[in-house]
Amino acid sequence: MTVLRLIGSIIHILLKIVLLPIQIVLTILIFMIDFAGGVFGFVFGIVGGFIIIAGFSCLFMPPIDWKLFTEAMVIGTLIGSFPRMVRYFGESLLIGMKDLLAKI
Repeated sequence: MTVLRLIGSIIHILLKIVLLPIQIVLTILIFMIDFAGGVFGFVFGIVGGFIIIAGFSCLFMPPIDWKLFTEAMVIGTLIGSFPRMVRYFGESLLIGMKDLLAKI
């Protein structure tokens, strides 16, 4: 019985050593997604902000177009938040994979 526990412990340690490079790669991918998401979030946030400002300008110029205003608000918000949604989803997925591998 003691021999089986010893063999199990050795296999467990070897499995952890084999999974260590995968953990490192997943950590690097999380940092890469975080950086790229920050850059794309900044750029898309500026573009979405310009669309929202253009929508507000529709309220101050005749004829006032409420439909264009609401469309600009929705589209500007979607464009500004899309990279953040993708970044959050990607990071959550990779962190979940890391947690799953850490339980082994």
